[in-house]
Amino acid sequence: MKSLDIFLVRSLQFLVMLFFTSVVFLWYGVAALLPLAIWLNIVEFFGGVFGPTMSLIISFIIIASAAFYMCKIPKVLKTFLMTGADLSKLGYASVRRMGDIAASLRNDAAPQEQKVEIALKDKPS
Repeated sequence: MKSLDIFLVRSLQFLVMLFFTSVVFLWYGVAALLPLAIWLNIVEFFGGVFGPTMSLIISFIIIASAAFYMCKIPKVLKTFLMTGADLSKLGYASVRRMGDIAASLRNDAAPQEQKVEIALKDKPS
């Protein structure tokens, strides 16, 4: 029965790891592919009127100006990147807690409580 409990905990640990890995990849993947998707849609929108070359130039100018505007907003990029980092820290802490539970099952000891603090902290400028 003990090996079945360990197997179940390890299976749940693997599922939690897969979940958080996919969430972090999705978070940064959307950040990378969203400007490309918008660029392609703008090219298609302007392509019938201005032609392919001019629509590429117009769409590049629109995306570049939007990116420049987003970079001028204080702490937007840092907050976005730190949110992804906090997601990965939360996933690591969850997988580690599951590993501690499996180790306590193997040793017949009670699992110890662990406190996980995930928060964005602003440093004074």
